[in-house]
Amino acid sequence: MLETGRRILEYLDCFVVYYSIQLGRCVLFSFAALAVVLLLRHTCFKKRIFLKGMCWAVFLVIPFVGRLKLFYQSPWMVRMFWWWNYACMEFAWVRYGYLAGMFVTAAVIFIRRRRVKNFVSGMKKWDLNGHEVWVGDLSFTPFATGLIRNRVVLPRVITEIFLPEELQLVYLHEQTHIRLGHLWLYLLWDIGRSLLWLNPFLTLCTKNVREDLEDICDQVTIQKSGRSAYEYGKLLLKCMSLLGAESVNPEAAFAERREYRITKKRFTHIAEFRPYKKYRAFVICISGIVAVLGLFCLIHGNSYPNYTEDNEILILSDENKFVEISNKTALHCAIEIGKDEVKVDQKAMNHIFEEQEIHLDSYSILFGGFIKMPGIGGGGNAVYVDKKQGDGLLRLSYQNNDTRFLTLLFKWV
Repeated sequence: MLETGRRILEYLDCFVVYYSIQLGRCVLFSFAALAVVLLLRHTCFKKRIFLKGMCWAVFLVIPFVGRLKLFYQSPWMVRMFWWWNYACMEFAWVRYGYLAGMFVTAAVIFIRRRRVKNFVSGMKKWDLNGHEVWVGDLSFTPFATGLIRNRVVLPRVITEIFLPEELQLVYLHEQTHIRLGHLWLYLLWDIGRSLLWLNPFLTLCTKNVREDLEDICDQVTIQKSGRSAYEYGKLLLKCMSLLGAESVNPEAAFAERREYRITKKRFTHIAEFRPYKKYRAFVICISGIVAVLGLFCLIHGNSYPNYTEDNEILILSDENKFVEISNKTALHCAIEIGKDEVKVDQKAMNHIFEEQEIHLDSYSILFGGFIKMPGIGGGGNAVYVDKKQGDGLLRLSYQNNDTRFLTLLFKWV
């Protein structure tokens, strides 16, 4: 029982080391990516609302850059990132501190989302011209929530004051958020900033993400509704004036009262609305998806796989010192690795030792295992050889650690 517990803790520690190193590299990459995105938002894409919103999609691939071979093959990358590798491997408080920060950030986000779910669960269903909406008595801005079971949530006060066509426009705005997949994008953003929590600017830029997706939703809603930008802006202003509370929802809200600069910018974009061609918007969307998938494939093609089998055979002396064998071909001919036993040709091994003037009466043969990335791996087996056992062919049985559940799990995570 104690042995099993020890093995579990060892694999858990390897898991934490492996992912803390990877995610730490991703954090450093995220600073550069964020700088590029913010630069594009304020220059090339400043008036291109769809492109400005889509440039945030680059963060979908940032959490996968930690396994790039570049970190070991480029001298300047090694110098830049090796300190983080060393810190995670040598200091438990560094790697477990990163893990703890990630869980705390995720917990805070989960609690906020749970609060929204509980807030909506007590509301009553209401029919809006054949559409289901949920109506609450408190003062809050209309919003959409729910990843699978989507809900449009409205405050009772606007259902009593707004005209039917005005309510329909508010509903269309929230449905547009749902149809464009914005609720899923908010979730992915929250997951990303939880994994990369050491970059506080990702959390600070959440409002920028919301701002850009809100601008896209405004453009699509105006075109889809057939109403003028003036009518849409007037309704938005009416809603903001009527409701004096912030939305409890951290996602998509129609008339959230934010800082003056952001609100002014939103109304400016609404006023500058020009009908767009749907096929052009579709092409931009598909091009963005293809670009992200292409970037992901490029990263995957230049990264280490989940694991690589370690086919090397090592000789360990009784003093726990590795013995370097120069003739690897002869070593592999003298030792045959089977599923449950190792065949050792003692005569061939003695010849190898004599060639290199190695004097060992007994030794261990280490083999098997796997490598996740240079310096990080697991598994492996060993058998003990005593020369007194004879000069013929030895058959040494062993229990294959590479088939254990924890080893297989660590291979694939």
